[in-house]
Amino acid sequence: MGRIPKRLRLPLAGVLALGLLAAAGVTLMPGDEGGHLAANRAQLKKACGGLLPYDELRDHVPDDVRGTLDQYGTLLQPGQESRSLLNCTLDWEERGGVHVEAATLVNHLPYEMKTEDLLAPGYEAPGVTGRESDDKGRPWIVAECPKGLTGRARPASQMYVSVGMDKVPVRTEFRIAVHVANAIAERQHCGTTSTPSGTALNLPSQVIDTYEEHDANGGPVDEGDYDGIRVDEPGRGAKKCGWMSAKGSAPVRGTWTTTGDLQQSRLLSVCRADRRADEYGDYTDPQPADLEPVTLDATSWVGELGRSAYRDYERDGEYPGFDDESDTIRDDDAELALWARSECAGGTTYHRVSVRPNLDEHSVDLEYGGIDLTRSQRAELSSAAKKLMSSYLNAPDGWPKAQDCHGTKLLGEVEQWR
Repeated sequence: MGRIPKRLRLPLAGVLALGLLAAAGVTLMPGDEGGHLAANRAQLKKACGGLLPYDELRDHVPDDVRGTLDQYGTLLQPGQESRSLLNCTLDWEERGGVHVEAATLVNHLPYEMKTEDLLAPGYEAPGVTGRESDDKGRPWIVAECPKGLTGRARPASQMYVSVGMDKVPVRTEFRIAVHVANAIAERQHCGTTSTPSGTALNLPSQVIDTYEEHDANGGPVDEGDYDGIRVDEPGRGAKKCGWMSAKGSAPVRGTWTTTGDLQQSRLLSVCRADRRADEYGDYTDPQPADLEPVTLDATSWVGELGRSAYRDYERDGEYPGFDDESDTIRDDDAELALWARSECAGGTTYHRVSVRPNLDEHSVDLEYGGIDLTRSQRAELSSAAKKLMSSYLNAPDGWPKAQDCHGTKLLGEVEQWR
């Protein structure tokens, strides 16, 4: 056997190490198989304008693939101006990634803000304005900037941040969103007053599933298991919504169940009350009369959130002044809504209350063209909506009182009969 060329020789320790690896069944493969951890973490620190929470995310960075970054926004270097403060995606191929979007609320919030959207099953973090609905796939939050955000065509005192990240709990996504919002507020010197300290949003300590199903023993529900299921609604019986079922303070009689959001926010609030029914959907005694209220809603939105919510209803023709030239109820989801505007602690606020009447006795009529309301019936529903608004604005434990709402102006009714 000839001598091994010098350039191919390995030290004895290297030969022994290779032998041990081979004996252990480990194969060394050339190519892009690892060694990217340090570079990926360095990239994480600088990505998205350096606004990501490094300590929260460092352990999610993989070693076996390189990260790719796509970002733009007014918070980045010149030449990347856009309508977004930040739009950033950091991706590790087949290992997950994080996407962050932040923008001032000078335009429409890209998430539905109607009452039913705020009460839909999803996730909320107490103390943080925002939520994740099951059909959206990522949480969004709204933060205040009382001193205003710069670099925009017109002043803005609110911003929203949304976050999506693979393979992490929803709580982590909320914490990232709060961290980014605080970092933007600090960098823009816009201030935030969303917490009692008046300095910054608190990182959420918990995230609550607003609608959970369990089996009879409290465990997860197996697919196809319909026996013994119970539903937990953490917002049931919320103190701020208790006025809705109090005798004499709202247009109700009988027994009611109240629910509300869990955000503890000064920027929005939503409450709902439903006439108590049994497991078959039949109302408990006393039975409601025809067209008597069986569902009540009360919702408030502050600042740009209010204007965004109003646009959501306006787009669907559900705003004061819109006339669909119909006096006929054609849908068992029909309701009469009443809008108002106040000045509250967080700024100009839109309020909307609605009354949904009992239509059980008219189900046949609905199938054959609907119910024609008499003038007296319309007046009764109108009176119920006005009483509901008055109760909402004056309830001692209600949201409007807590937020010092005053100077209220009624904007008009909306007959949502379709």
